[in-house]
Amino acid sequence: MATNEEIEKLLLDESQINAEIERAAAEGAEQFIKPGTDSSWTEPESAASTENPPKYPYNNITQTKSGHVFEMDDTPRRERIRIHHRSGTFIEMHPNGDEVHKIEGDGYEIIARNKNVLIRGVCNITIEGDSILHVKGNRKELIDGDYSVVVKGDYTVTAQETASITSKDTVSLMGDMISFRTPDVVVTGNMVIDGALDAYTVSCATLTARAGVTCGPGDPGNPLKGQVPVPPTGIFSATTVGAGFAMAAPIATFTLMNAVWMRDKVNIGFHNAHVHISSKPGLPTSPPKPRMI
Repeated sequence: MATNEEIEKLLLDESQINAEIERAAAEGAEQFIKPGTDSSWTEPESAASTENPPKYPYNNITQTKSGHVFEMDDTPRRERIRIHHRSGTFIEMHPNGDEVHKIEGDGYEIIARNKNVLIRGVCNITIEGDSILHVKGNRKELIDGDYSVVVKGDYTVTAQETASITSKDTVSLMGDMISFRTPDVVVTGNMVIDGALDAYTVSCATLTARAGVTCGPGDPGNPLKGQVPVPPTGIFSATTVGAGFAMAAPIATFTLMNAVWMRDKVNIGFHNAHVHISSKPGLPTSPPKPRMI
């Protein structure tokens, strides 16, 4: 049988309870730990704990025999709603309107039709294992600000059809070595290389070099060795090859050549080492030709 004191507690004026609840709401609920603006965040603590237990008679509890618990707590400044499964999985709504949904097992969400999500703030997602996203249709991302991807391992992008990168400004590629494993590289416009260009074949309308252009059998230590079936043999031009200072070639074939100054080391030797033979014995030979320079 209940004592008079217990009966008085049960008959506590309802208006007094409501007044305390309204006053607590006006003063503002307690603030708990929330996700930060970076990638780190922690699970917020419940408003009900051993140090701050719910106050009687504000907490209404329904508990089943197996251990499931449903709480509707009206404790001033610590109002909350909690649905707790005996396994530890729970949903709890905090005094400030936060909600914690914790699953002590696997989680599944199946939506028969569409889903719309609006987050007016920072969204932090931490995955401690692998992540797989399978889109069976098309995917489009619209980003009004910057987009940054940091990969601490390898990064691979594979397209079964066309892959395009378009920018209204500069596109930069930086690395210890950039390798194009493709039959053809087409540049529509000008290409400026602030360094050396090593290639087995270069085809272009105009080729301008600040220092020099060298063609030959190539470097046996070239990383492209073994990947190109035909070794390089020289420079071929259907129009004009121009050199502001000098052009050197062990073997060269020209249909038409204009040169201010030309030196041919091989033909010089043949020309200047000629032998003059007279038409008749005893007669002088013809005068020697001018030396070839």
